[in-house]
Amino acid sequence: MLLVDDILRLPIDLGMKVLRTLAEQVDDELLRTEESVRKRVMETQLKYESGEIKEEEYREMMDYLKKRLEEVKKE
Repeated sequence: MLLVDDILRLPIDLGMKVLRTLAEQVDDELLRTEESVRKRVMETQLKYESGEIKEEEYREMMDYLKKRLEEVKKE
């Protein structure tokens, strides 16, 4: 009986996993959570340190991310 239950629940479990993954990606893309903003800060720092972005772009992005982090904390 348990095997049948598992088989019947599989599409639902997979669907929920997909929806959770999509929600996380949207949060990361739109910088809705404190975690997503901090993640973007780390990515920006790594890009700057590796030379992928110039100092001016780095400063602009960091200023934006600091403001966004303050906004997210208030929400």
